[in-house]
Amino acid sequence: MTNLVVVLVEAARRCPQEPAVRVGGAVLGWADLDEASARVAGGLLAHGVRPGDRVGLRLPDVPAFPVLLLGALRAGAVVVPLSPRPWSLAVRPRGEARGARLVFAAPGSAGAGGGGAPGDTAYVPVGADFLAQSGFWPQHPGVVDRPDDAPAVMAGPGEAPTGPWGPVLGHGVLRAGSVPAPGAPGPVPSFSPAGRTYGLAAAYRVLDVLAAARASGKRASAPPDRLSVS
Repeated sequence: MTNLVVVLVEAARRCPQEPAVRVGGAVLGWADLDEASARVAGGLLAHGVRPGDRVGLRLPDVPAFPVLLLGALRAGAVVVPLSPRPWSLAVRPRGEARGARLVFAAPGSAGAGGGGAPGDTAYVPVGADFLAQSGFWPQHPGVVDRPDDAPAVMAGPGEAPTGPWGPVLGHGVLRAGSVPAPGAPGPVPSFSPAGRTYGLAAAYRVLDVLAAARASGKRASAPPDRLSVS
């Protein structure tokens, strides 16, 4: 098998306009979600992120979260969902960010302003207009190949008793966790600007999107409310 995001690419080819995810007041089709994640991947690769590098998401489950997570995986990066925490001067470089070289952060969270953060992690603030802004990023329409046992998501300490870096979930494990439930498809996954879920729990919500991608073609045909975020 290969990179988990191939599931999204296949859904975009199979059912491009089928509703994929609700982001705020809009519904994106599979082709739109595919393009948005390709632009995030292109932006990351242009920034120097390489396969195996860690990309942090210090965000709740807001509309930008699934696009960023899927885009980072598409680029071959390892996603590190982070909870909002104050800086500690005792941490080693990149330690507070779990080794991430780049962190996308909600406005007002630690590091989002860029000032005073220890270490060499770069922070990118994610505001309400982030999806529109990322529409100008270069596209990476391909998917970086990653084997099933390659790390995909690294959870933080306290979310599972597996050591100081938390559990590391591979592409194969996450693919197994994104199997759609039998029967009719459920509601379109929704990510609200008022999102409150952080960390691994937020990442697991994106598995619902990928499960829907694997079941694409079974949902009643209805055009998305809006097909473009740019």
